[in-house]
Amino acid sequence: MKNNKIIEGLQKFPLLQSIPEKQLQWLGEHLEIAEVPKGGYLFERGSPIDHLLLIFEGDFELYLLQNNNRKAFGRLQKYDISGLLPFSRAKEASGFAVAIKPGKVGRLHRNHLKELIQGHYELTEVLVHEMNNRIRNITQIEVQNEKLIALGKLSAGLAHELNNPASAMVRSAALLQQHLMGLPADFKQVIKIKTEDEAIDEVNRFMYQKLEEKPTELTLLEKNTLEDDLYDWFSDCSLDDKYDLVPLLVEYQFNTEDLQFVKSLLREEDFNPVLKWIVQNMTTHKTVTDIKEASSRIETLVQSVKTYSYMDQSLDFQLLDLHQGLQSTLNVLNHKIGKVGHEVITKFDQNLPKIKGLPGELNQVWTNLIDNAIDALPDKDGKLTIWTKGRGNFANVYIQDNGHGIPEEYANRIFEPFFTTKEVGKGTGLGLDVTQKIIKQHNGQVKVTSKPGETIFEVCLPIGQNSEEENT
Repeated sequence: MKNNKIIEGLQKFPLLQSIPEKQLQWLGEHLEIAEVPKGGYLFERGSPIDHLLLIFEGDFELYLLQNNNRKAFGRLQKYDISGLLPFSRAKEASGFAVAIKPGKVGRLHRNHLKELIQGHYELTEVLVHEMNNRIRNITQIEVQNEKLIALGKLSAGLAHELNNPASAMVRSAALLQQHLMGLPADFKQVIKIKTEDEAIDEVNRFMYQKLEEKPTELTLLEKNTLEDDLYDWFSDCSLDDKYDLVPLLVEYQFNTEDLQFVKSLLREEDFNPVLKWIVQNMTTHKTVTDIKEASSRIETLVQSVKTYSYMDQSLDFQLLDLHQGLQSTLNVLNHKIGKVGHEVITKFDQNLPKIKGLPGELNQVWTNLIDNAIDALPDKDGKLTIWTKGRGNFANVYIQDNGHGIPEEYANRIFEPFFTTKEVGKGTGLGLDVTQKIIKQHNGQVKVTSKPGETIFEVCLPIGQNSEEENT
């Protein structure tokens, strides 16, 4: 393109229509015109951002590679401006721009930026304004992505955590239904029993004592020994279904002395139906207990979500218990902690008073810090430690992991927006930036110390201070 045609082309850019012609002439004289064939790249991930780019012709798709999957996030089309802008600190492209159709692009090298800024005010102003718009748009997109990532983690955790107790309830209900269907046949044997009221009361008392006891956990060797003893004892009895009875008797830790005691209260012919009746009661008790525990787990999870999100409560500054927020966050992230057997240690200062804060935002802080700590844990023997401590007028929260640590060259950059060491698609680089902004909103501080095998994030929050009032 000749210079006059370049200037005519520049005048068609909506952003440049108010720029004095002299400045457009300067721009046209310093532009390099490049043609990009269909399928060619305007830029690729990792390529240096050294040129201001003005699209005279063409249509370019912008995309990222996330876990080797291509994810489109925008387009560059005719009369768009991209690439290097005045005062921008961007160094390398984070994505790709591929030509959907052939394009012509004007390129201004960064070596001309100083002259541009010093001698062409209106042109600089327009480009800086465009950079601000770009930052605002990208930030909005990334903040939304951060929220979606957090929501995805929460949803995945809840689905996993709710599925286990829900499945247990379904299994237990099916077993209970199957068990109840077999009772009528055994009931015939029970009603034929002839014994004294005192013996029946004693059997009942003994059985419910066993049901209410919480025996110590048996080792595998102890279980096998008890099983063998019961099978040997039953070998002298005419029980056809002893192989069905023994496992449950072992679970409730019935030994041969217990069976002998029950047998001593009854006639010989009554022992078998009474023993079956005891086992049936234990089966019902165990199944109902399993359903109760699963239901309680679901109730706890639902309550954790309500506490975590502060559903049905004010979202304004309010007195809140830091331990409650930390515990509900751990409950929500439990699936991620437990699936690989990480150890979690909590040491909460029970004398720590409530603080004034925004509960939803602080829970987002705990989520970001705990989730990052979990990601940093080693594959084996991972340990996550969370403790709190009151210091004067401040409440301190510490979140420690025994992972690989933060490299020294990154230590001063981890709170920068969009900075991340995670793979593309696994982090936006906004988690710690958002964390720091929320803590500052509460007039607090967050800092980190790290070395291989030990990284500690410390959050310091004022006690009894309403940040909103302080800032008005």
